Amino acid sequence: MKRQVLTALLATMLCVPLFAQTGRVKFPGMAQAGTITRDARGIAHVFALNERDMLFLQGYVHAQDRFFQMDFNRRLASGTLAELVGQSAIASDVQLRTLGLRRAAEASLARMRPETRNVLEGYAAGVNAGLASGQLPLEYGGLEITQVAAWNSVDSVVIAKLIAFSLSFDLDIDRTVALLTWQGVGDAAGFDGTTMFFEDLFRIEPFGKASTVPDATGMGPERNVSKTSPDSLEGIREAARAVSPAALELAKKVSRQFQANEFLREAVDRDHFAGSNEWGISGQLTTTGRPMIANDPHLALDTPSTFYPMGLQAGPINVFGMGFPGAPYVIQGHSPDLGWGSTNNPLDVTDAFIEELVIVPAAPAGLATRHGDRVEWLFPIVQTFRANVIGDGTANNMQTIPSGGPIPPATLIVPRRNAPILAVDTQAGTAISVQYTGFNATQEIEFFRQINRASTIEEFRDALVYFDFGSQNWAVVDSSGDYGYFTSGEAPLREDLQAGTVKGLPPFFLRDGNGGNDWIRELNPPPGQATYNAILPFSEMPQVINPPAGYFVNANNDPAGTNLDNNAVNQLRPGGGIYYLNAGYDGFRGTRITQMIEEKIANGGKISFADMQAMQADTVLLDAQYFVPWIEQAFANAQTSTHPLLSQFAASPAIGAAIQRLSNWNFSTPTGIPQGYDASDVNGQLGTPSATEIAHSVSATIYSVWRGRLIANTMDALLGGIEQQGGLPSGFLPRPGNQETMNSLRHLFDNWEETRGVGAAGLSFFNLPPAAGNPAPEIRRDILILQSLADAMGLITSEAFAPAFNRSNDMNTWNWGKLHRLVLDHPLGGALNIPPAGGAFPQPLPGLPGIPVDGGFGAVDASAHGVRASGVNSFMFGSGPVQRFVAEGRTSGIVAETSLPGGTSGNVASPFYLNLLPMWLTNETFPTELRPALRIPWIR
Repeated sequence: MKRQVLTALLATMLCVPLFAQTGRVKFPGMAQAGTITRDARGIAHVFALNERDMLFLQGYVHAQDRFFQMDFNRRLASGTLAELVGQSAIASDVQLRTLGLRRAAEASLARMRPETRNVLEGYAAGVNAGLASGQLPLEYGGLEITQVAAWNSVDSVVIAKLIAFSLSFDLDIDRTVALLTWQGVGDAAGFDGTTMFFEDLFRIEPFGKASTVPDATGMGPERNVSKTSPDSLEGIREAARAVSPAALELAKKVSRQFQANEFLREAVDRDHFAGSNEWGISGQLTTTGRPMIANDPHLALDTPSTFYPMGLQAGPINVFGMGFPGAPYVIQGHSPDLGWGSTNNPLDVTDAFIEELVIVPAAPAGLATRHGDRVEWLFPIVQTFRANVIGDGTANNMQTIPSGGPIPPATLIVPRRNAPILAVDTQAGTAISVQYTGFNATQEIEFFRQINRASTIEEFRDALVYFDFGSQNWAVVDSSGDYGYFTSGEAPLREDLQAGTVKGLPPFFLRDGNGGNDWIRELNPPPGQATYNAILPFSEMPQVINPPAGYFVNANNDPAGTNLDNNAVNQLRPGGGIYYLNAGYDGFRGTRITQMIEEKIANGGKISFADMQAMQADTVLLDAQYFVPWIEQAFANAQTSTHPLLSQFAASPAIGAAIQRLSNWNFSTPTGIPQGYDASDVNGQLGTPSATEIAHSVSATIYSVWRGRLIANTMDALLGGIEQQGGLPSGFLPRPGNQETMNSLRHLFDNWEETRGVGAAGLSFFNLPPAAGNPAPEIRRDILILQSLADAMGLITSEAFAPAFNRSNDMNTWNWGKLHRLVLDHPLGGALNIPPAGGAFPQPLPGLPGIPVDGGFGAVDASAHGVRASGVNSFMFGSGPVQRFVAEGRTSGIVAETSLPGGTSGNVASPFYLNLLPMWLTNETFPTELRPALRIPWIR
């Protein structure tokens, strides 16, 4: 479909307006005239005499620059994407309508304050005015669409819902399938699969131990027990065995459906969760004596860019920052007196339930669920699906798709939980439902409005009551000299956890829908609360203002230290019950940022604005800092060993040369090629890499390929052996994800003296082929470490990597930039991607897709690939910083700089399609600009 669409649209690429209207404007629907100006970067600033007109002009500019992106996203969220891109999106539409973000958006709008609804209507009117002022974007030509539905307030709310959903939804099914699979295989093979899962493979104890509030305050979390023990796993072991085979198969079906949907796959993939970095520094530790914050949110690196920069001014609002096309206000940015940014806080706000189905002919859907001793009818929603017919030469040709196949006769809802049914097996009498805080009437638009009007940290904190889901960690600084950290989101209290126990499986697995672990009902929630459930009080959410340590750091790492002992459900609430936030956090970026801060302030050092930006550009690999000494020690042991398999590595010149390079490496990851973009390049202009950069780039290649080979030769070899011995197909056993794999590997090495590489389930992770015999564990370990290095070099020089390295044995040519590349994808792909951006950004490396950039797995300048990467294109990445923001709270006001991976325009023929990308690629920023306040006596 994409090729057909692109062929048609390329012919019209230059036939659309390039610039939105600027100057003094007054459109029908505006109460008073306003002004639109654009700076040299194409960034719009709007001025109005009232808030509704301000949002009218924001909607107008959004539509002029990004309407196709807006339309695509509202349709994706609403489950009507097939009406735009054709029948290939029908399965996605069914799943998104089942989840019901559009239903939730309609409920949210109905509960919105009248004044907020009024200004939101102004935004929609502005979008429609912008849409009417010119032709449809070029993408519609290839889709054979000449007319689109007018924008309305629900569209804006559903786009905000979509973004929040992508940051907070977690289905819990894949983890459950993995646990049950390991338990069953362990039972058959004679080892404890439950212990293998929790202790040896899917560890949530992070690789690095940085935790936001404990590090900032010096106060650790209160704990019930010190670590997970076999006794505490017994209840989980039995609860997992109680899951019926039919329920397990139904869960697998749901997982397959989600995996087939690119958006939902990324939303629930724990290796793809949207990250971010933020930290704050006290004025006592800065060169200016004023506090600073840094923030770089990590979302999809697509084109057009996820964020849209803009200045807004009307009444009490005077802000500049980033927002989402289709939604009003600035979401991250600053006013004269307040600067703020955020990282994703993976708060567990989703529970999937195994429901017992009951056939009730009198019920509207003929079905009900059993809850305790009650039978509760399911509520059906009948829906109609349509798809755009593309390629028949007829414009706006929509085809109605009848129910059947992927289209169910109705969406079924469990009313008590407002939980849609994801899959049904009427013969087995079971179903899977999902409860999620985002399905409620949430008030994120109200939150956006309030933070755009806030001028102090206290006012910002008060606004957080309206940020109900899409949980975030917020970094805030004000001009009075204060800075702080807050988490947001409504965290549901579960019945069993509040009673101080775990009934059945913990909340990060599928749960029993028959009662006992429901969310506690709150029929009269306090003002501002969206869910009709009891939630964790804001006072118990991780937060700190002006912390004693003089800094705080959050990079999606553990905010309260609740996972540091590998157990997410053994902490206590102050007033009783289990204190539970989530299971699993990033363990890399936060630890590296903390490391850099502590290195800077050691012995009285101070941190500058430029230092904050340099930290954002850091590409050091934290895991390399840890594992390279093990590689060096293995080689040193080989040099003195009498064991032939180990000593052979000491005699290898190639191994010796690789060890020398790793020993001289500073763990950074420059591209090492003239075509590569590095933080050392200036103003978006490519420079010639130095000999040092080239050397470090080669080391980055060797190590990054070695990492995957070590995993293959240890963990994955063990798993493959279990499969082979059990007569199971290759890949049958679920492998842990990137973070869990690295967590578990480090745990094995950290505890070597005690365990000698044997996991808690009694299986060794360091095994040689039978022909090699069974030498001492230390020898096996060192052989595997060095064999992985030999395997890595063999892979680098193999045919598989020939497009990058041409099968060369010359290490000087093994430059990291030939592997580590980025493509900024457009929804329709092809010439609209960057590269080639319609020819404006040609492919830098012939035969290798994407832009060579520095970075790597776990780097602060987020650019992660899979840890098992083993192909020439598997070291690429697709998400990272969608801005790099640093703000300083001076007494004269907030001073800030930012960046954008692309441009303001969604039109590939516009000079503003990618004009800001080169500077972003070299980690340059531009100053944000607040225009002088209009001299009018505003009434606040």
